[in-house]
Amino acid sequence: MPRLSLYRPEKTQDYKFLDRTINEMFTVGGTDLYIHKYLGPDASNPSNDFTQPQYNNLNPLNIQDLLFLENRDRKYAPDIYRLRGHYNVQNLDFDLSQFGLFLNNDIIFITVHYNTMIDLIGRKLMVGDVLELPHLTDYHPLNDTIPVGLRRYYQITDANFASEGFSQTWYPHLWRIKCEPLIDSQEFKNILDQPINKDNYLGDWDKTKTYVPGYVVTYGENNWTPLKEVPVGIPCQGETWVNTKEYPVGTTVTKDGITYVTKQLTPAGTPVTNINYYEPYWQLDAKDSLKDVISRYNKNIQINDAAIQEAKRLVPKSGYDRSQLYILPTDNKGKPAPPVNLITRTDEPELGQGSLEIIQPTGFTPSPIIRITAAALASINANMEIDDQLKTFIQLSMELAEIAPELTDSGSGSVEPDIVLAVKAFGPVNVPFGTSDNTYAFADADPDDPNFDRTLITPDMDYRADCDPRFRFIVRSSPQGFGYLDGYLVGTGEAPNGEPVTSAIEFPSNPTLGQYVLRIDYLPQQLFRWDGSLWVKISENVRTGLAFEEDDQSLFATFINNNNTTETNNGPIPEQQALSTILRITPD
Repeated sequence: MPRLSLYRPEKTQDYKFLDRTINEMFTVGGTDLYIHKYLGPDASNPSNDFTQPQYNNLNPLNIQDLLFLENRDRKYAPDIYRLRGHYNVQNLDFDLSQFGLFLNNDIIFITVHYNTMIDLIGRKLMVGDVLELPHLTDYHPLNDTIPVGLRRYYQITDANFASEGFSQTWYPHLWRIKCEPLIDSQEFKNILDQPINKDNYLGDWDKTKTYVPGYVVTYGENNWTPLKEVPVGIPCQGETWVNTKEYPVGTTVTKDGITYVTKQLTPAGTPVTNINYYEPYWQLDAKDSLKDVISRYNKNIQINDAAIQEAKRLVPKSGYDRSQLYILPTDNKGKPAPPVNLITRTDEPELGQGSLEIIQPTGFTPSPIIRITAAALASINANMEIDDQLKTFIQLSMELAEIAPELTDSGSGSVEPDIVLAVKAFGPVNVPFGTSDNTYAFADADPDDPNFDRTLITPDMDYRADCDPRFRFIVRSSPQGFGYLDGYLVGTGEAPNGEPVTSAIEFPSNPTLGQYVLRIDYLPQQLFRWDGSLWVKISENVRTGLAFEEDDQSLFATFINNNNTTETNNGPIPEQQALSTILRITPD
């Protein structure tokens, strides 16, 4: 009597009995799985790259990119296979590990009957296949504008025999697949681009078939519907129609989502609405695709657009704004000079009428100055020679006067009065006497300068003089640049401190010292300052937006985010091209 053994080298009736029983368990207790069968990488895009070989037929074992080991452009069967499967439904739980909390319920392990899978699909389920679980369809989404229930798609990331599927005969009966949620990526584009309504969907366009209105096909990245009966071989999309090109008979062109075929030689500029030359066949399907419904692409675009708008509000232009900062004028040696606008007191005593205090820049000590009273100024002889005016000696009476400190409403403030120097002339003043308040004269009016124009002195102007024995005569000049405020792409065509700027296409013939001129005939516009003998460029009007708008002139907008096309005899060519296409190696 032979020994008893459940294992046999061949699959006996015991194996078949167990296999039928196990299959019945999936029929009774399993759920439907809609299988999108992976056929292999798309071979319709030829390439000269040896790392991207061209295959004559679709095979799931083919590798599209041998360098990166990727199958980016995947083709899926238009038919959907229905198979029964089983998996353990999980709650929304977090796993605590040494690296933190992780959510793992988005990964499921499904088991299917092995022989049924082979008979139905023709091969084992493998990485690349996509499953749809109809029992997880969400018929009540929070977004009530979605026309259909939200379907749940999973991609297979691993597959092997299930340990619990081995029977007493030691033969496997179950196939275990690891599934993760489908993401919107290039690999699954062939599935996500399909329309929501599958009743009239015919799959990818086939050049050997005719099509009639009412149906939808996929061509490229879009879905198309026929406008009339379409003969064999007319593609859904042709070259982009341009106004300057002549089209031979039978040319397929596309404009505004409609594809036409020329019926005769079409002269350049013939509008596509002319039925004598153009016959429409295809139109873009405006209905939503699966991608529009289950993908987060549109929501991510909204988030990105909102972030861009907020960035535009916070940083509207390149560089930074310096217009609110005051820039010190400089002397003839480039050192900081006193400010142009000085503070004049309004609570001056009668003895010190016209007295004021000069506020020096940081590092300087405030010093009293002298100002001629209005009555004295009125007695100046306007017809006297300027040279004599400057040489005339004036006898003045100077006295110290106290100015009460300024107090707040609560009575707080300085306890010490301000001491100022009041002056009164003994006799009539017939020369302009100098002070440093810049009320009537600029600090550039230096009588010791041999180039000084003495005709500028008028009877009603004060003349700047030394106001502090510790300082020699200071010649004030307009800022010669933006100094430490300079930055990257910050030029606006405005002068420091908002001083006047003359916009012109040529330099003025008689400029004044410190004058600013913006040359608008330059690109970019350049701001110059006259230093007495030379026009010195101090900035360029190059501050622009950060590629948020189409009219921005930065390299982000005109180079990196360039959406322009160049018209050629062979049609439009995009000006923005990927380096992968430009630097592609061509075999010898």
